[in-house]
Amino acid sequence: MNDIETIYTQYEDIVAEFSEQVIKNRYSSLYKECIVFLESLGIHDSVRIDETILTHAVMDYFTDISRMKEFHHMRHISERKVLAYETYWLLRRKPFQVIKTDGEEEFWAFLNEKFAFTRIASFLTRDQKSVILDEASKKAFLNFLDTLYYFLKYRDYDPKMLELVIMGFQAGQLIHS
Repeated sequence: MNDIETIYTQYEDIVAEFSEQVIKNRYSSLYKECIVFLESLGIHDSVRIDETILTHAVMDYFTDISRMKEFHHMRHISERKVLAYETYWLLRRKPFQVIKTDGEEEFWAFLNEKFAFTRIASFLTRDQKSVILDEASKKAFLNFLDTLYYFLKYRDYDPKMLELVIMGFQAGQLIHS
């Protein structure tokens, strides 16, 4: 008889569905994002990326995508959905493990959330690098970002909600244009 741990750690079907190479590529891509993030903050010596936890986050992502594709009879999923589900599992699993701190407890306590936040913010602004905002728009945008970060730190979320936040922001961009 299968126990619950065996059910949720046996990924053979997922590997067969997506291929080992696709899964390794996703893991590698996320690992590189993690490294770049830590280096950009100058904290790569204070934090380790738990590779087992990151692997589980990747496998959980693919498990969710597999279920969704089967249920909805989908062949491909949108970038928004990819980002939402990846981000959800990164937040859920928390692959960043703090080794040493410098006393800024709030910063270190929410490092995984800061990473998730930067991934979403980068995605939302990727096509807007040359846009100059007026003061009211800038204030509204910064308020949105502050609220999003707060939400990731203190509120309950799921991948569908994260996808809706991303979609809502993009809809707002269309209306504002």
